[in-house]
Amino acid sequence: MPGGSAKYGVLLVGGNRTHQETHAVAFAADPRCELVAVTDAAGISDERVELDQALADGHEIPFVPDLGKALALPGVDIVSMCAAIEDRGEAAVACARAGKALFLDKPLAGSIEAGRAIRDAIREGGVHNQMYSYTGLPWALAAKECIDSGRIGELRAVHADVLFAKGRAGTVPEGTVREEKSPPERFTFIDAKREFFDLGVYSVGLCLWLAGRRATEVTAITGNYFFAQHVERDIEDFGAVAMQLEDGVVATATGGRIGYYSHPKGGPHKIVVVGSEGTETFDAWTPHIEVSADEPYPTLPPPNPTDPMMMWRSTRTAGGNPTKEAWVALADETNWYPLDITRFVDSLESGARPDITVEEAIGSLEVLLAAYESAARGETVAVSKSE
Repeated sequence: MPGGSAKYGVLLVGGNRTHQETHAVAFAADPRCELVAVTDAAGISDERVELDQALADGHEIPFVPDLGKALALPGVDIVSMCAAIEDRGEAAVACARAGKALFLDKPLAGSIEAGRAIRDAIREGGVHNQMYSYTGLPWALAAKECIDSGRIGELRAVHADVLFAKGRAGTVPEGTVREEKSPPERFTFIDAKREFFDLGVYSVGLCLWLAGRRATEVTAITGNYFFAQHVERDIEDFGAVAMQLEDGVVATATGGRIGYYSHPKGGPHKIVVVGSEGTETFDAWTPHIEVSADEPYPTLPPPNPTDPMMMWRSTRTAGGNPTKEAWVALADETNWYPLDITRFVDSLESGARPDITVEEAIGSLEVLLAAYESAARGETVAVSKSE
């Protein structure tokens, strides 16, 4: 790792229309880091190659199609892993075996087998790693402090909501009933993605981190409530899971996409902790100022054909999507991505263990995949335990 005035060289795996769009900006803004190149997993489509090249061009760095050659570039210390979910296992294993520190996109992988392969490679290589999460955000840290302080007594239950208000909702055909299939085979499409997987990882991860316990069994549902695109792709836009944790603690979590007009800001982001002596609630948007005016409510532009769900930073920016002004949050929600990457670089410098490493990340993945099985079977399912 660099010393003195040297910077951490960052290799970006994955391009535009992935979370790398935001990760790259955050790494580039950190004075301790510099972007080296963009690369990707083997065998990607021509479209993905174009999107990788576009991200590289935007940051004025090279695109190196071969992952092995990119890992061998001089000065690569960190890999920001945003390969497609289906490709993430093989790509992340290669990076861990190359001895690079790993900033992992969420969720960890698309299968238990891939997740365990990543974990084992990281263990064997002893590489520093962190998965992107919400544990470093002020409202999550406040909930953690509440539990650790003991002021609500013995922890009994945890609940977390992470829902994104994005996209044009209200298009699901009448009478649609979700019929889940397990295991899921594909996670992300041009016009939609599995929202319980992509967003439930935040809320499930928060519950497990706050409780400090693993889940032993889950009961879950997935649904199609808001978007026709999800119905057409046979994937969910919302899911909820009840978890039995060790030591008798219970947890519940929701994750999904609810539509741009469904919330005054980015969507409900909330934690509730229940103890033997009391209950406390922590909300991402509290405190805030509520603004009343005669100005018309923002109007969404026509859907972008390459991103009708407003999933990606590049297409949202290009489309001129308006900002909702009904609530003015006193905390700066725009720093959520940079904050987690700052914490990751801080931990590299100090040697401190991040809150969410691959060990915690695989616990969340096991819950999510067990939840899909539960939703498909309509019954409670045991969560497999990784050693």
